[in-house]
Amino acid sequence: MKTKTIVKTILILLLSSRSLAQIDLNFPVIKAPDSTALRNNDNPIIKTSLNGIITASGFYQDGTFGMGDGAITMWANPIQPKEKQNQFGGDLRKTWIILKATAFNLPDNWTATGRVELDFLGGMAGQGGFADENPTPRLRIGYVELYKNSTRIRIGQAWTPMVANFPVSVTHFAMGYGAAGGIGFRNPGLFLYQNLNRKNANTKWRLDAAVFRGSWTGGAGEPGGRDAGEIGIPQSEVGLFLENNTKKIKWEINAVAHYDEKEIYNVATETYSTLRGRAVQIGTKVTYEKFSLQANSYWGQAIAQSWGNLLQFGDIQGNGAWGQIGYKFNKRLSTWFMYGYDNPNDRDVVEAIQGNSRLKNQIYVPMIKYDLGPLSLALEWFRAETKWNVVSNGMTTIKNTSANQLALGANFIF
Repeated sequence: MKTKTIVKTILILLLSSRSLAQIDLNFPVIKAPDSTALRNNDNPIIKTSLNGIITASGFYQDGTFGMGDGAITMWANPIQPKEKQNQFGGDLRKTWIILKATAFNLPDNWTATGRVELDFLGGMAGQGGFADENPTPRLRIGYVELYKNSTRIRIGQAWTPMVANFPVSVTHFAMGYGAAGGIGFRNPGLFLYQNLNRKNANTKWRLDAAVFRGSWTGGAGEPGGRDAGEIGIPQSEVGLFLENNTKKIKWEINAVAHYDEKEIYNVATETYSTLRGRAVQIGTKVTYEKFSLQANSYWGQAIAQSWGNLLQFGDIQGNGAWGQIGYKFNKRLSTWFMYGYDNPNDRDVVEAIQGNSRLKNQIYVPMIKYDLGPLSLALEWFRAETKWNVVSNGMTTIKNTSANQLALGANFIF
């Protein structure tokens, strides 16, 4: 076993997981043991870490949002308060706890890792006057992984390839953009990540491929009560990721395709029909000195399970996109502006959804951010403008609503 080769391989893999950030979403990685420890030990060396992000925010709102207020705002609800619009609150639910363990020095130059990630968006413990202060935990990520040379194999629940990058945010990070052109989710499945470039290449290439559990809701279930997505063809995605950080202008590009089939049961005819989910996504990120720009766009059909079509389940086509520009005044102070929209086909939505339905949503998020190492502070304004098809007493009307939130947030990444 060549110690230098093992150490070099491990370090390259760790560095590549940080730079092509979809794998680990930029949380700290476990450092490999030094060459002496590897050379003097023929047994596996297991290292563990406790990581996470503590997020706290206080906010003011002049309206109500779906899927909730505070840090999980998505769109403006169809009914907004006419009186007493002012609302004040605080939110801690976007706190994550991450447990990781990595086994080095395995036979045949393999390395194994495991990861479990929890947050507190799973609801509240009980009801009543103290429920708001007692959020319950929820499993986000849980997987085991093997990697060797340029190949990673992951089994468990992980981010799908569609989750290429998120807008920069303190209060609303990793949430709120499924209603503004950001699609993808975390699902249990089998994931492959394959680096395609030479070790010393300036431009890094990575191919991601995943097959993961189907999911769907809406409509009538079959007599056995099975999920329509689970009896179809599992979801699958293939993505290509490129980046070059060796020049003055640093850039990243991603392109991902999605396919699945759901088997929808018709109670009246006792027959099944196939509903195909399809989507393509392209995105980019460019950094030049103090400026940065990132953007994603998608087209999709029947992909509500991946947060597309404004989370409306049916045979609905649609498209969406978001973009964010940032400028760093210095190492600590920066300003950002993000805009995003999701625009499902109106006719598809009305045919698929009974009752009130969302026809379009736009969000605007300017932010001032101040960084102190692992601690970030930010003042964010989140504005949602939503177009609704409202059904009342058998009559349908088009209604445009809006809501604003001003949040002061802090997060600490460790």
